[in-house]
Amino acid sequence: MKHQSKFALGILTSAVLCSGAVFSADKQFLNNQTQALAVLAKSSISNPNTAKMIGLSDESELHIRKTYQDASGQTTIRYRQMYKGLPVLGDDVIITKKANGIFKHAHGAMVNGITADVPSVKASVKPSKAMQVAKRKFGNVSAKKGIQYENEKQQLAIWLDEANKAHLVYEVSFVQHADTPSRPHVIVDAISGDILDAYDNLQTADAIGPGGNIKTGRYEYGTEFGPLDVSQSGSTCTMENSNVRTINLNGRTSGSTAFSFTCPENLVKEINGAYSPLNDAHFFGNVVFNMYSDWLNTAPLTFQLKMRVHYSSNYENAFWDGSAMTFGDGRNTFYPLVSLDVSAHEVSHGFTEQNSNLRYSGKSGGLNEAFSDMAGEAAEYYMKGTNDWLVGAEIFKGNGALRYMNNPPQDGRSIDKQSSFTSGMDVHYSSGVYNKAFYLLASKPDWNTRKAFEVFARANQNYWSSTTNWDNAGNGALDAACDLGYNVDDVQDALAQVEVNSQASSPDCGTEPPPPPPPPGDNKLVNGVPVTGLAENRGDDVVYTLEVPAGAKNISFSISGGSGDADLYTRFGAEPTDSTYDCRPYRNGNNETCTGSESGGTYYVRVKAYSTFSGVTLVGSYDEDTGGGTDPIDETYSDISVARGDWEYYEVDLSGGYSSLNVSISGGSGDADVYVRQGSQPTTSSYDCRPYRNGNNETCSFNSPAADTWYIGIRGYRDSSGVTLRIQAQP
Repeated sequence: MKHQSKFALGILTSAVLCSGAVFSADKQFLNNQTQALAVLAKSSISNPNTAKMIGLSDESELHIRKTYQDASGQTTIRYRQMYKGLPVLGDDVIITKKANGIFKHAHGAMVNGITADVPSVKASVKPSKAMQVAKRKFGNVSAKKGIQYENEKQQLAIWLDEANKAHLVYEVSFVQHADTPSRPHVIVDAISGDILDAYDNLQTADAIGPGGNIKTGRYEYGTEFGPLDVSQSGSTCTMENSNVRTINLNGRTSGSTAFSFTCPENLVKEINGAYSPLNDAHFFGNVVFNMYSDWLNTAPLTFQLKMRVHYSSNYENAFWDGSAMTFGDGRNTFYPLVSLDVSAHEVSHGFTEQNSNLRYSGKSGGLNEAFSDMAGEAAEYYMKGTNDWLVGAEIFKGNGALRYMNNPPQDGRSIDKQSSFTSGMDVHYSSGVYNKAFYLLASKPDWNTRKAFEVFARANQNYWSSTTNWDNAGNGALDAACDLGYNVDDVQDALAQVEVNSQASSPDCGTEPPPPPPPPGDNKLVNGVPVTGLAENRGDDVVYTLEVPAGAKNISFSISGGSGDADLYTRFGAEPTDSTYDCRPYRNGNNETCTGSESGGTYYVRVKAYSTFSGVTLVGSYDEDTGGGTDPIDETYSDISVARGDWEYYEVDLSGGYSSLNVSISGGSGDADVYVRQGSQPTTSSYDCRPYRNGNNETCSFNSPAADTWYIGIRGYRDSSGVTLRIQAQP
């Protein structure tokens, strides 16, 4: 690769000089650092020199924390900044590239100048001492029973205070059970042993059987709702499947064993006006898992959902503790806290922790709570086709609800605009700002609760970081809407109504960009016909176009011959530049080739003189799609029978290239589920499509399916017979 190192160094020097001399820790948000990040994008999104290329000092490096790739091929990587081998707590460095490898945008923040505040990473305080300090701070000395500790964690790290001064610290956390549970998160100075920061990170809020409570009325799983998805061994049913495990704590504060009962009906147990919180928790946990899977193509957590029910005695709350969702039975204020929206709320705290990891205090804490409230309404919409905008209404014994997303101040404490925020405000009340924005967006024409949730869930997964403020969170939501092809102006308007001021990273996001101007002159390539005798002086260029019909294959552009040094650039749909292109081989001499994968449009081909060249030949070519050899597929398989938990598998060969694939089941009795997967047989946890509906009428549809073997699995959710499978594919 010629000259690449000089160009990268030039941009890096510029980025460092623009920041000025650094004498103490300097936190820089990345939204406006695109010049330096563009250099990174031109090399590799996982380049080992990533830290230097965005301007970090030699003592810092970036470690990949998580990678996401969506169906379009767009890739987002979360990096954790490390200083002298220690993690820098707070925001991630988040970089997104388009499917073609071109840099798209950046979020999060990086910290320079740590050395001035923390020249050495040798701690004076021992790790055990830091844990003792934290426990003394949060010890429940008035507890009527002994304190139980779980999930004890500590690590040496770098932490920035509100004045952006860096400290060498221990990050300490644990779960403690006493009269009430808590999950302290404590920052202990590793030199002095002082506590620098602390907050409670306890984030609250086919079998048959009854569910519901006095307020909702009693309903039956297996008749009014679908059956409970449990495992069975002989006559014993256990509340566990691949996605959800439900645990009966029965008044205890710890336990992990899935609850079992005699098949097929669970009646355990009626308490505080509810008919079976265990049944509700197990069913709703599966609903939440399926919503994330069907809508977002992801699991809500990286591990099986654990729903712990009947926590302690008269406990009027529910919480996420980093490993499980836990539900109290309530007392005077609440019925048992296992409604669908509360279940989705707690699961979604886990989703947030495993993605953006929003800090549970300040504005980021309000955003954390708001996202879980959004998930609660989304789960209602997923299951029922509608939602009520009331948080916890079904488990609240009085009239009304805990919170009102359509009118947050109605509860007397929540806010609905950014200017009403005050330091130290409870995160459950500051959540009203983004709750109201969510309601406003979902209520707009051509929007609904699902579309609005997809926007904020994608922002949480890809663009928010630990201490994201509300304006930066809005930037991420706008970029997420842009990714999804939704109306970005609508998102911006909803945010503006709650005084959140945000901008999308791309100025043309949400609108169709204007068609590119034609290249100067009549420089049009003809398929396979060489253009000879090209010549340009150093720094000058010439641009050609080639119209490529839909379905064309083996698209190629090449330069060859002559003297000097010419560089080839290609781009589909727009003229390439020095920094924006689909292909640039960048070799010495004049022998360079680029290939293309897009068809049905215009390729722009640029030949630039790295040094003066002459006598160069340019040719663009493709093979036209003759339409032969690929026949439509329409196959029907009738009278399929499958027992509960068993599979019947089918496959279809799409290697000839097809524009669509449609797989459907219909008819018969029982309840069968269809699963479709590219390349290998689907399972209950690995598939490309699973509608997962009651009955036997289900459909999976794909546009431009990959040229591969596709596998169809029909699984018996209950014993099923007389089912018809139809597989259709159009070339």
